[in-house]
Amino acid sequence: MDLFDPAGVRKFFTQISLILISLLLATRAERCRESGKDREKLREYLTAIQTDIKEEIETDQMNLNDCNRDLKCLVQFFSKGNHAHTDSLLAAYSNFAEVYQRGVFRAFPPSTFDLMVQSGDANLLKDLHLRNSLASVFAFRQNVVRKDLQDFDLQTQVCAEKLGRFFDLSLMFAEGEGAFLLDKEGFLRDPHNEVFLLLRNVNLRAFHLENAIEDLQGVQKELDVYLKKL
Repeated sequence: MDLFDPAGVRKFFTQISLILISLLLATRAERCRESGKDREKLREYLTAIQTDIKEEIETDQMNLNDCNRDLKCLVQFFSKGNHAHTDSLLAAYSNFAEVYQRGVFRAFPPSTFDLMVQSGDANLLKDLHLRNSLASVFAFRQNVVRKDLQDFDLQTQVCAEKLGRFFDLSLMFAEGEGAFLLDKEGFLRDPHNEVFLLLRNVNLRAFHLENAIEDLQGVQKELDVYLKKL
């Protein structure tokens, strides 16, 4: 082909143009396929996060209910513990024993959003407001709700050890009035600061759980709207 022949030049550029157009179309098709895969992957992540949020709200609500019961028991501990009568002291310690035995049983496995961040797939979520909202509620779960639980468990153990100087739990329901009391006068003199600290911890836990539930419900609605548009 003579490249200086006008017809040859036109033919040459026509062929080049067809090749470029084919490459462009192939690239665009590949991007569409990748975009479709990313969209489906994001949908799977967000659907799993929906489930995580629903379960977290339910768990936080159960823990909040337990917190409210703990608050009532600890208030009763101080109310009944101010009286020297054996029945009142038994009621006081029984209320603490209820808090101790109820405890809090829950785990904090990595959430789907945590796994999404660790894998680098958080970038699939282009809505920065929603991404930040999700990051916030799951960080609060890990850094505040979990820490509250650890502090509660630790302080409960401290209380059990200190109150053990005055009461013998194994003898609480034994025959013989006051058999469970090891040091009645010592208990009445003691300010029980460790139980005040536990009460403060329970109050703080309840406050944080209420905030966690409210924030989770807010991001749950935001996520529902986003998924409908996705």
